[in-house]
Amino acid sequence: MKKHTGILIFLLLFLAAVGAAVCFYCYQAAPYETIFIEGTFINGRNVGNMTAAEVEEDIRSRVEDYQLVLHFAGDAKETLTMEQIGFAYSPEGKVQKILESQNKYEWIRGKLGQTAEYTVGEAFVYDEQKLREALFSLPEMRAENQTAPTDAYMRMGEDHRLSIVPENDGSQIDGETVFAAVKEAVGSGQQDLDVTSLGVYSHADVRSDNAGLLLQVSDLNSYLDEVITYTLYDGSQIVLDKNTMYTWLSVRDDDPNYYYFNVDVVQGKCRDFIADMAAKYDYVKDSVVFHASWQGDMTMACADYGRVIDQEAESAALYDSILSRQSSDRTPIYSLERDADGTFGGTYVEVDIESQHMWYYHDGDLWLESDVVTGKGSDESRRTPKGVFDIYTKERNRTLKGEVNPATGNPSYESFVNYWMPFYEGCGLHDATWRGSFGGDIYWNNGSHGCVNMPYDKAGQLYEILEVGTPVIII
Repeated sequence: MKKHTGILIFLLLFLAAVGAAVCFYCYQAAPYETIFIEGTFINGRNVGNMTAAEVEEDIRSRVEDYQLVLHFAGDAKETLTMEQIGFAYSPEGKVQKILESQNKYEWIRGKLGQTAEYTVGEAFVYDEQKLREALFSLPEMRAENQTAPTDAYMRMGEDHRLSIVPENDGSQIDGETVFAAVKEAVGSGQQDLDVTSLGVYSHADVRSDNAGLLLQVSDLNSYLDEVITYTLYDGSQIVLDKNTMYTWLSVRDDDPNYYYFNVDVVQGKCRDFIADMAAKYDYVKDSVVFHASWQGDMTMACADYGRVIDQEAESAALYDSILSRQSSDRTPIYSLERDADGTFGGTYVEVDIESQHMWYYHDGDLWLESDVVTGKGSDESRRTPKGVFDIYTKERNRTLKGEVNPATGNPSYESFVNYWMPFYEGCGLHDATWRGSFGGDIYWNNGSHGCVNMPYDKAGQLYEILEVGTPVIII
């Protein structure tokens, strides 16, 4: 009997202890009706032993401290605060629902270090109009503070050479695209936004490393660096260089900073330049004071003597020289290039009818002289013409013929010459092997038909050294 009583007492004590333990466990669980079990995390924060209201307030305090930092170009930084954009927390009741779903009798897990994690939306609202106003009031977003981009361009320097002025991307910004990005950032709770990464800034289209621009400037500078030096007949020099040639470049109507080489313009400038040179230096004389070998100084009538620039040919030559992009020294191309200062360049044939003598001078030195027989003095139709002429050809073994006699049908004379050097119509210098003597007054009654007769050997010597174009002065 005593044995059964002991067992009963043990069972009663055990049941009492278990009941007490259960009561204690339930007592400990009771607070978790209104607070979260230890080890509970919401949105990454430990909310153990906190009420739903405390958790909501914690979320509110964090959310309503919100600000968005905007990073603009040039390391500029601006901040939009919650007050500026009407930002406010808008609870959705999810925290309370998590608490209500919590099994308070699992409080022991928190004591044992176990965790439970939850995520709720940190819901908030903002005023879109306030956001727009706040954003567009920032200095970087105000239109009056923005500058338009400028392309890299050519600049003509004081040294009359071209350089490239670098582009300026300015500060113009696509405000609506920025606004859309800011709205997205605010809507997601983003606190930092790099505006420069959005591709919203304007930029120059032509940059200083543009291949076409670099090539254009390089070519035009090679043109401007040319120095073309003209040396005129009197030793004067005219220099054509960048100080003049920079004004020959053209600029585009739609871009006053774009220089280019206009073929028509430059060709026209070449013509103008040569025309100005010709106006200053061209001259033609109809008479000169000639120092005759026997008669001394005398005034000689002449035609087409002087220096006249061939403007068409020289303008074309100048343009070609410019195109070469090389400096050069030039002597103008002359359409008339005969010295009329009385020396005829120092190289000429002089025939003195009165003295019946001929002299040939080369570069001022006497190379040859000879007695001659000129046209018949007593017959005006056969006299040798006086004046200044040129040797216009040279021939060997020529038969000279006079005018044809209508009655006989034969020429008035036929004379074979070994050396023929004509200077005016049918008149020329030549050998006359049929004559036994030269000089004196033979010419008066037995002169030629207008030619200048010379001894065979003298005519041969003159033929060898005389050049076509050499002046012949008959006095």
